[in-house]
Amino acid sequence: MGRSKNILFIDADKAQLEDLEKDLSAMKKRWNIQFASTAEEAMDHLRTCPFDVIASDFCVEGFQGLELLDEIKKRQPGSIRFIISETVNAENCLQYIGYAHQFITKPYVGSELIAKIKKSLRLKNIFLNERAAKGVASIEDLPTLPNLYITLEQELRKDDVVISDIGKMIGEDMSMTAGLLKLVNSPFFGLYSKVTNPEQAATLLGLDNLKGLVLGIHLFNSTKEVKIDFSIEELGQHCQFTALMARSIIKAEGGSNKLAEHTFLAGFLHDIGKLVLATSYPDEYGTILSIVREANIPIQEAEKDILGFTHAEVGAYLLAIWGFDEDVIEAIYCHHEPDRLGSVDMSPAVAIHVANSFDHELRVKNTDYAPHLLSAEWLEQNEFSAKLPEWLQICAELMEEQVGKI
Repeated sequence: MGRSKNILFIDADKAQLEDLEKDLSAMKKRWNIQFASTAEEAMDHLRTCPFDVIASDFCVEGFQGLELLDEIKKRQPGSIRFIISETVNAENCLQYIGYAHQFITKPYVGSELIAKIKKSLRLKNIFLNERAAKGVASIEDLPTLPNLYITLEQELRKDDVVISDIGKMIGEDMSMTAGLLKLVNSPFFGLYSKVTNPEQAATLLGLDNLKGLVLGIHLFNSTKEVKIDFSIEELGQHCQFTALMARSIIKAEGGSNKLAEHTFLAGFLHDIGKLVLATSYPDEYGTILSIVREANIPIQEAEKDILGFTHAEVGAYLLAIWGFDEDVIEAIYCHHEPDRLGSVDMSPAVAIHVANSFDHELRVKNTDYAPHLLSAEWLEQNEFSAKLPEWLQICAELMEEQVGKI
C-alpha cells in the first residue's frame, strides 16, 4: 500500500467544514485530511505539506474569487485542484480550466465527494498533463455541454430513473431526436427493426451510450458549418466503425454488457479532440494536416510539433472534466499510446487502440495519410499479439457486412 494521500479542504463556512469532517471520518485511515477556513490557515498548510488534492471555496477571508486557486496552483502545481461553489457546475466549469481540474457544487454529500476525490486520484495522470491543461485553457471558445446532456445527467443520478421518461426529454429537442434516430437506424447498430422514437432508442441503447451519443451528436453537429480541412462526415464514420469494432472485440473477449457500452461510447468519442482543435485552431490545424500528408507522419506527432498537445489529450481532458467514466476517458487518452495505460488487462482502451488501427487498415479513406500503426511491442509485451488475427477476422467480417449497407 502506498503512502496516505494528503487532502486539503478550504471553506469559509466553518459549519460546512465540521459536517464534512464527520462525513470523511471513515477515510482518515487512508487520507491525511486537513481543513482551513481562512486564507492564512490555508497558506500555513500549503507551506508545510505537499497535497494530492486541494478543494477550495471561491471566497475565503484574505482572498477573493480565483486568487486563492491561482496561489495554490503556483505553490503546489502537482496537486489536483477542486473548486467548491454554489454556482460552478457542468455548464460553466470550463471557464475555470487552468485554475481547477474539477468542481464540487454546494451543498455536497460526503459519499459523493469521496467518490469524486477517489476518481480524480485515479485520473491524476490526465488532470496533471500540463500539455493538455495548457491546450484546453488556451482555447477561447470551448465546446459547452448541451442543455439536454446536463438534464440527462441530473435525471440519471436519480434512484428511480425511468428510461421512457429519458426518451421523452430527448423528444423535446427535434434536432437531437433527428440525429439520434438517424444514427441508431444506421447499419452501424445492426438493429432488426426500425427505431421510430427516442423512447425506443433510450431503451435499446442503454443509458451510458445514450448520454455519450447525445454529446457526440451535439459536437459533430456544431462543427458542420465550420470550414475544416477534412471531412466531418468521414470522421464521423470512422468513429462509428471504430466504436462498432471495438465493441465486437470486447464481446469476443467475454466483456460484460456494461463494458461493451463503455467501449462503444469511447470509440464514438475517441476523436472529439480533433473537432475541438480543428475548429479552435483552423490555421494551425490546416498546417498540421499538410505536414501529415507531406511528411507521412502520424497526426498526433504533427499536433505535438505545432500545438504542443494532441487531440487524444484534449479529448480525454474535456471528458474527465465533464465527469465521464474512467475507462472511457482512459481509452480516449491512450488510443494512440497504449503504453500510458496503468493496467494491462483487457479494457476499452486496448479495444479502441486496436479497432482504430483496424478501421484505417480495412477501410482506407485517406491514402496520403500515414497509417495508424498498432503498438506492436506493447501488444506483444502484454500478450495481446496472439489475439490480433482473431480480432482482425471479426472486424473484417463486420466491416464487410456493414460497408455494403452504407
